[in-house]
Amino acid sequence: MIRKRIIALCLCLLLFTPSLSLAQGFDLTQTDAQVDAFFRRGRAVGGSVVIAYKGQIVYARDYGYQNTYRREPVTADTYFRIASVTKLVTGIGAMRLAEEGLLNLDEDISAYFGYSIQNPRYRSTPLTLRQLMSHTSSVSEKGGFSSIHRTVYDMLSKDVNRSGNFETWAPGSKYQYSNFGAGLVGAIMEAVTWQSVNAAMREKVFSPLNMDAAYAASLLKEPQYIASQYENGSLNKAASRYIKDGYEDTADPEKHFRTTVGELWIRSRDLAKLAIALCGDGSVDGVRLLSPQSVQTMREEQKLLGGSVTGDSPYGLFMHRVDSILEGKTLYGHQGLSNGRSSNVYFDPANEFVFVMTTNGASNARDKGVVVLAQNLLRFLYPLVAGQ
Repeated sequence: MIRKRIIALCLCLLLFTPSLSLAQGFDLTQTDAQVDAFFRRGRAVGGSVVIAYKGQIVYARDYGYQNTYRREPVTADTYFRIASVTKLVTGIGAMRLAEEGLLNLDEDISAYFGYSIQNPRYRSTPLTLRQLMSHTSSVSEKGGFSSIHRTVYDMLSKDVNRSGNFETWAPGSKYQYSNFGAGLVGAIMEAVTWQSVNAAMREKVFSPLNMDAAYAASLLKEPQYIASQYENGSLNKAASRYIKDGYEDTADPEKHFRTTVGELWIRSRDLAKLAIALCGDGSVDGVRLLSPQSVQTMREEQKLLGGSVTGDSPYGLFMHRVDSILEGKTLYGHQGLSNGRSSNVYFDPANEFVFVMTTNGASNARDKGVVVLAQNLLRFLYPLVAGQ
């Protein structure tokens, strides 16, 4: 098994090197050295950076350790927990369900839960999936979202009337990032499929691309490649503990409102493939995940689409718009930060450029909201690959 993986990695290097040196004209050894220097400067324990261009992965570099105690290096096989980038990936599944008619972006979410959910201050304004995915829903995580004992009904139903779980402005009218709102999207997916989010995403997104990704470490097929998590250089949580956490692989919309906040484990190359689909027309490797229209809708400023969002937001549908990283360019994607680890996916549809960075522990210092390590890597690699 090990010998086969070494052969596969060598073949990948042979495939990567010519496309880079001939098409972009830069030295692979020097590029790897500079990428490693950025990871060191960013105090990364372990990480991967993957670049795709015009629908193909053209560069990948793995750095450091997935487990420092055993000195296990990060490889193409390493699974990373990608924190809030989970939302971006989950958005693919939600949009697939919308294409199938199981979800409607502007439907009152009360219809999915079977009871009335209202912001008590704005009872005539429905809460919608479009609002949840654009972080304009007015659902707040300040009123008990972290409690494992509460249900969606306990926190949001009209009957309970908890104003503390809502912001003071009307749903759809203003941006406020909400992990609770993002978690509700997963609960709604379970309500309409009667599958766990993990099972639904495996069926709709991961299996068609032969990917092994999961919303819990215990569900991954090759647990020996799960990265332990580090914070400020010290162990935060070992891979073995993540595996022991387990997962309720059933549909329970009332209780499963945290899964899609940041629980996804995935390999860096597989994450890049999903980003290729979102950067392009919704397809990758000959597999169509979404229609071009759905992909475009995810990128758009939602208030311009005439739906249930009327206020400004830097997010489309679980997709962040960023114009502060590369001068004169708008990038799309998402960032994830949690307990010392960071993950970043950003892409430029105009030049068909995709950037993916995953770490299991690094400096989370930010500039204008985006991790400096990711910005440094992106600014270095973009002109080498895209030539601008």
